Parts: sequence; structure tokens; C-alpha cells
Amino acid sequence: MFTPTGEDVARYRRLRAVSRDLNNRMVKTIPKRAFTEIGKALGILRNGVLVLDTEDMSGVMADACLYEWFENDKNLVQAYAEIHPAKPGTDERFLLDAYLQAKYRIIESQELVPGAGLRGRDILNDEDIFLMDLAIGGSTRLATLAMATRTVPLGDYWMTGGAGLPMIRNPKALGLFREMERNAGCGAASLSIIRACLDAGAAKHIRYADADGKAKRREPKHQWRRR
Repeated sequence: MFTPTGEDVARYRRLRAVSRDLNNRMVKTIPKRAFTEIGKALGILRNGVLVLDTEDMSGVMADACLYEWFENDKNLVQAYAEIHPAKPGTDERFLLDAYLQAKYRIIESQELVPGAGLRGRDILNDEDIFLMDLAIGGSTRLATLAMATRTVPLGDYWMTGGAGLPMIRNPKALGLFREMERNAGCGAASLSIIRACLDAGAAKHIRYADADGKAKRREPKHQWRRR
């Protein structure tokens, strides 16, 4: 199993900082109809209005729109990478290529690695991974939780993409999610998992961290319009 070095952590911090700016630019490409359709799929569109229980729900919504809303057989990440190709050899090009290989996972924590992240088991893909996230590496709560999140490959390890949603580690529930993934398309399964987490109140426990791993709440990057 991968063991992070100080160089790995420094590289992660650099890429995480670049990803924030890249994500903000991609979010600006989300059309209004994507918000409407994804909001309906997640059960948060009520009478034509997006109802966000917390300000941090904007991250969950944006992630779902970028990856799970398709037009002309492409999601918005794929469309952005084609329209705005980054210069070869740059961190942004590396990240865009990595975003195209992102996976939605439910990760059961197996071992926290302070100052780096955690070793975990992805129950949807039957895969052991190292998840680099400095805030997670400084937490003890994930020892009793599983987490549903988008993950982005960075070589020997992965980083979180979008907004992670905590889940109580319940073998019966996790088994149902695994069955859901087997019997549905990846996008359909991801949206169903997100909706189930939101229905259980997971959004209230979202916390974000900067590149140094300091947990914080944040203001939405997108102004949600109410009709």
C-alpha cells in the first residue's frame, strides 16, 4: 500500500491550490438547465426553486452538474477540457487529464495517516486506495464513517474532488449501494447515492479545507438563482 512522503504531500498541496482556480472556472460553464435537472434528480428542486439546506451544498450541486449532466454525450468536464485545453506539461493539464478519470466512490476508512490522508477500501469498485486529504488525515471521526465522494487520480494516490458526504458505516446500507452501482449506470448510481446521503442529513456535516488542511466553511462560489 502506498505510503506518502513529504514530497508527495507538497505536490498534493500545489495541485490542490491549482484545482481551486480550475474548478471555479469550470463551474461558470454550468448552464441553468443543468442546475434544474440535477436539482430535480437530487430532490432539492421544489416548485422550480433550488432549496439548499446549507451554504456548502453549492459544492455538492456543482460537482454533480459538472460530472453527471450530459449534453451531446459529454459531461461538462469533458466539454471544458476540449474547449479550453491546457498547455502540455503544466499542472492544469495534468489535473484536467486526471478529472477525466475521476471516480465516484464510497470509501470505508481503514487507517488514518496523520498529516496526509487515509488508507481506505472503495466498496463500489472493490479497490484499496490512498486518499490524500490533509483535513481528513487530521480527523478521528472517519474511523467510524464511510464517505461518499468524487476522487481524482494523482498517480499512486487520489484526492477528493467536489464535496465529500459522510455516511454512517452500516453494512446493510453499504451493500445496497454496491448493488445499486452494479445495476445502474455510474452517473445514475452516483446521483442516487448523493440523494440518499442528503436525505440522511449528510450536508450538515460538510467541511472544506484549504491546501494546508485547515478545515473551514466557505461561501458558495456560485450564486444560486431562485425563480
